[in-house]
Amino acid sequence: MKKTIWVVVILIVVSVLAINTPRVTQHVQTVYSVWDDGRVLERLNWQTFVRWWHRLRNENYDGDHRASLTSSPVPATASCPETSFKPPKLVDPRSPKDFGAAGNGKTDDTKAFQAAVDAGDVLVPAGTYLLNQTVVITASHRHIQCEPGVTLKKTVRGNSNMFNYEGPSTGNSLVGCNFVGANPTRIREWDRPGEYDIPVQTNGAVDDFVLAGNSFRDFFGQSMFQTEGQGGGKGAVLVFNSFANCPLYGIALVGSVNGRIAYNLADNCRMGPENNDATQDTGGNVLECNRMVNGGNITGGANGEGGVDYSGNVVRHNILDGGYMQITPPERGKPAKYIDNTCNGCGTE
Repeated sequence: MKKTIWVVVILIVVSVLAINTPRVTQHVQTVYSVWDDGRVLERLNWQTFVRWWHRLRNENYDGDHRASLTSSPVPATASCPETSFKPPKLVDPRSPKDFGAAGNGKTDDTKAFQAAVDAGDVLVPAGTYLLNQTVVITASHRHIQCEPGVTLKKTVRGNSNMFNYEGPSTGNSLVGCNFVGANPTRIREWDRPGEYDIPVQTNGAVDDFVLAGNSFRDFFGQSMFQTEGQGGGKGAVLVFNSFANCPLYGIALVGSVNGRIAYNLADNCRMGPENNDATQDTGGNVLECNRMVNGGNITGGANGEGGVDYSGNVVRHNILDGGYMQITPPERGKPAKYIDNTCNGCGTE
C-alpha cells in the first residue's frame, strides 16, 4: 500500500508540474516501470528528482534516439577515446530495389531483401521498407549497409525476427539502419504476444558479427539484439547503436564469447551476456563506454544456473542515468569485473 501511495503522489506532481512539457509521457512510464520492478523507494530522493526535472525541461530530445557512426553517446576521454566507427567495405553491393523492393512503407519488401542478400553485399537506398517476414543470412562475409534516410519497418506483432544470421558463418555486418517496430508502449512483462519480436538475431556459431550505427525502437520483443543459446558465436562487435524500450533482455550475448558492446545509447534497456549452461564458456566479453538512460540495467552476467562463471567479462567506463547495475552472479557463480562506471541516481543488485 505504501508503494501505491508514493506512486500516486509522484504521478500527481508530474501531472501538475509537467503539463505541456516534452517527454512527460515517457517519464511517467519510466516512474511506473521502476515501481513495477519494486525499486521506486530506492530511487525516491531529492537529488533524483532534481536531476530528472533538469533533464525533462532542458534536454534537447525529439523522442527518437538516432544512432550515428560518427557520434559517441559518451564524452571522449582517455578511457573512451573513440568518436567514430569505420564499417566494413562493401564489395559490388546490390540494391533491394534491383530485386523489386518498393521502399514505400506499404508493400512488403522481405522477398526483395532476401534476393539481394542472397546475391551479395547490399546497399539500401533511402526509403521506408516494410519487412514483416524474416530475411535469413547463411553466407559469410555478407555486408548490409543503409544509406541515410532508410527506415526498416515492421507493422505486425508476431514471434518472428526481421534478420536471422545462421551459423556456422563469419564476418557478417549490418550497418547504419533505422529499425522501427509497431509497439508504442513500454514493455514490462515476459510471455506476452510478440515476445520474440526481435529485429536482429544470430543463431549458433556466428563469429565476428558487426552491428554498428543502427537505431532500434518500438518492438514488442524481449530483446533488440541477441545471440542465441548454445554455441552463440564469438567476437561479436556491437558499437555506436541506439536501443529503446528493451528492459527485459535487451542487448544480449547468450552463450557468446569475446564480444564487445561499446559506445551504444540504451534507453530503458538491459544489456549484457548470459549463459544458462555452467559447462560452456561465456567469458571474454567487454561492455564499455555505453550510456544507459531512463532506467534499465547493465550487467557482466547475472543470470543462469549451476555456477555460471562470468569472471572473464569486464564492465567498464559506462554511464548510467537511473536504472541499476546487476552485479550479483547466480548461486555458486563467479561475478564479472566492474571498473570505473558512473552511476547517476542508480543502484546495484
